Amino acid sequence: MTRTSRLTSFLVLFFASVGAIGQADTLLTNVHLVDIDTGDTAEAQSLLIRDGMISATGTDIAAEDVEVIDGAGGYLIPGLWDSHVHIFSSPTEPDTALPLYLINGITGIRDMGALWPITEQQALQERIETGEVLGPRLVLSGAWVDATPGSWPGMFLADTPDQAGEVVDQIAAEGWAAVKSYSMLDEATFLALAEAAAMRDLPLVGHIPERVALLTSIAAGQDGMEHFGRIPMACSTNEQRMISELRDAMADGTGQARLFEIMASRNRIILETWDADLCTGVLDAMAETSLHVSPTLVVANFYLGNWPDEDTPQMQMLPAAVREAWGEPDFRLAAMTDEVRALAEDSIALDRQTFLMAHDAGVPILASSDASFANPYLFHGFSLLDELDIYVAAGLTPREALATSTVFPPRFFGLNDQDGTIAPGRRADLVLLDANPLEGLETLRDPRAVIVRGVVLERSELETMRQQLLAAGE
Repeated sequence: MTRTSRLTSFLVLFFASVGAIGQADTLLTNVHLVDIDTGDTAEAQSLLIRDGMISATGTDIAAEDVEVIDGAGGYLIPGLWDSHVHIFSSPTEPDTALPLYLINGITGIRDMGALWPITEQQALQERIETGEVLGPRLVLSGAWVDATPGSWPGMFLADTPDQAGEVVDQIAAEGWAAVKSYSMLDEATFLALAEAAAMRDLPLVGHIPERVALLTSIAAGQDGMEHFGRIPMACSTNEQRMISELRDAMADGTGQARLFEIMASRNRIILETWDADLCTGVLDAMAETSLHVSPTLVVANFYLGNWPDEDTPQMQMLPAAVREAWGEPDFRLAAMTDEVRALAEDSIALDRQTFLMAHDAGVPILASSDASFANPYLFHGFSLLDELDIYVAAGLTPREALATSTVFPPRFFGLNDQDGTIAPGRRADLVLLDANPLEGLETLRDPRAVIVRGVVLERSELETMRQQLLAAGE
């Protein structure tokens, strides 16, 4: 049996048991429409869904041949997005990942790097769009480009400017949504990658390569950056020295262990040389060019050892093999030095201070988790909600945090039927909540209903999905 047939058979059986396959026209009544962009709430509204799209909103909507659902005074928001995930790191990962996103109110995801061929990713994407498989909308931006030998299997590789151009041609031909730069590219190759992506009208997203300054990437036209650590580093008066040290070591053929030591030593340097005025200038430059940032701040919990107990639902919903693998020694933890561990709390505090400054400066944030079976204790679905809680703890209001997961992602991705608003002509990807999320995000943890492409999953159906995942994880 092929990977594709395994996936299809599992999901068809799974969703048939929930009774959710198929798309019915629906009139949702007595709901409060929450405008995340403005903070306004329209009370006691109705919303008509036809063919997976919002057809009308208002206080007095009449429609025939529709299923009528009483929203009972719930609060309706656009569906959430997780803008940095990896659902293709193992052969059957979507079987678990897709329902986990839906039960957590996440109706859109951007995959940022996969071990599946692009054709198989696109096949699943198409089955989601046609309704054959129920899952969040899927944006495929995982065409990651690295220097030889590549940080992960299956990457595109480029060691020269000419190779960068050839790789971008291949990425465009294969139909990816973006070009993703990775960590070990040299500066000349990175600049050529940026130029080739622009010529192909493809966004350049991804890591700021370790040998490239943040302001250099901005000048090159980078559209989106993944992870947050390079921003505090750019706020250090010693950023260029740190980059030069690594560049010289790589030019001398230094082994991987030494390279990790050099990168680990940066934490103390950044803490000692971080400069608020310099940081303000860097963040202003990011905001001026609309460099979108996917922070993945929740990743810090892994390095701090803030791991859930084995018997928590998010652990038990995972396949047993994944739980077992997560319990094995991890190469990333092994690379941590005693100094990094000692400075971890201070480094994370500085990250969050800089994050709040970035938000206040107008840097657009895309809520993101880096969830993957390959990344221990970063959970599909659950970790995105944890990420939003971190934003609020750092100083964002609930509305500002929600905007990073509802408003900014579809606009950045250039989707013509989604922009983070609830209005006619928009795709019916929505979440119905018991309380107003503008007053607190706790209500996101137990949605009353999740609507994906017009298919309404009420709380009882979401609970059935949870129980199915728990049973599959035994």
